[in-house]
Amino acid sequence: MRKQSKYLEENHFKSYWLLHVSLACFVLAGLSGFLYRLGMMGWVPGELSLGNIRHAHSHLMFFGWAVPLPLYIIMQKILGENNGMTKGDSWMKYSIASILLFGVLAYPFFLFYGYRPVAIGSASLPLSVIFSGLVMIGWYGFIAGYWKIRDALKNDESLPWFDGSLVLLAVCSLGAWGVAVVQELAPESHLLMKSMTHFFLASFTEGWMVLVLCGILISELEINEQNWLTSPQYALGAIAIGAPLTFPYGISESLLTPMLLGTARFGGGLAAIGLLLVMVAVFKSGKWRHPIWIWPVVLLVVKGIMQLGASVIPSSFWLSDPSLRVLYLHILLLGALTVLVFAWVNERSAIPRKYFYVIGVAIILTLITLLMFTGLWPQALSGAWIVDALALGAILPILAVSVYWMKLIQSQKNENYL
Repeated sequence: MRKQSKYLEENHFKSYWLLHVSLACFVLAGLSGFLYRLGMMGWVPGELSLGNIRHAHSHLMFFGWAVPLPLYIIMQKILGENNGMTKGDSWMKYSIASILLFGVLAYPFFLFYGYRPVAIGSASLPLSVIFSGLVMIGWYGFIAGYWKIRDALKNDESLPWFDGSLVLLAVCSLGAWGVAVVQELAPESHLLMKSMTHFFLASFTEGWMVLVLCGILISELEINEQNWLTSPQYALGAIAIGAPLTFPYGISESLLTPMLLGTARFGGGLAAIGLLLVMVAVFKSGKWRHPIWIWPVVLLVVKGIMQLGASVIPSSFWLSDPSLRVLYLHILLLGALTVLVFAWVNERSAIPRKYFYVIGVAIILTLITLLMFTGLWPQALSGAWIVDALALGAILPILAVSVYWMKLIQSQKNENYL
């Protein structure tokens, strides 16, 4: 059954254009990832560097997809429950718009300059960094609007998860601000600089991202107290506490001390257990068998198992294989996030499910090509052809999402969905 609240049916809050802008960001970021793969084959224009392409790809995917889409879903849920009351909706709507605007503006400067300053007249400004800072101010604006209207969810099981995810979103921004402070006060401290950068990344991916995806699943599948082995607060707390502690995983092996590695193992194990407790609750509910929601559930289980494994197996296994971390991050960000978002969209639109399945299959195939580049792939099956497979894999989700996007536009010509 297609989900549609009375409020959304009356269409008092036409904000679905935010969804379309975010979809455009996904396609552009995906094309950048495809360009990066072509660069590995030597097919990149001379004025671009692989490092800058990678920065442009990751930052637009973060700023234009991995934040605004979950925020959009939270906003729609609250406004649907609140029957269109405008206590904080403008804050939320225009904050998402500003996040998308500054995320898009930052993209060309990351692509051509990376973090380097850009000469503007007599001045030299790091525009990619400036626009990134404005993106994070947009995060704070959404949180302010959310706080004004969150009481609409006071009896909803997903409320603590959305609260926790937004707290971690604010926490991760402290790491980004910290990078600027370290650059100014202690630029020679490579360990401190790396720590701030990866504190941001860890709190973002393992904290904000995991908590908000769990919140959406709990809301959509209507997970209740009877489904939990323990109190849901234990799972939420384990993820929220463990996520920031995983930051040492991103630090190079030469800078990694036994204490930092132990911290990462403890935090990773704690966060993994929290996520797997959520998945157990989903399995106990029996609602995971849904033909749409089973996709993100399976990917989140795989992510949790990989994270738990990294916390107990010898560090030499994964520290020497950075491609494993790339695969792991894509299972969460390209895999679980993207299929969950499209599952949410599909439940609220008239688009046939087969188009959702095309996205799911395209993403799985892309993840398989990333697996080929890791030490887990049999050596006997390796070869130069894997680089070609990576490039092919990178284009598949872009094509699948573009087709879905066109179908979504067609469906909205007659109906006001989302």
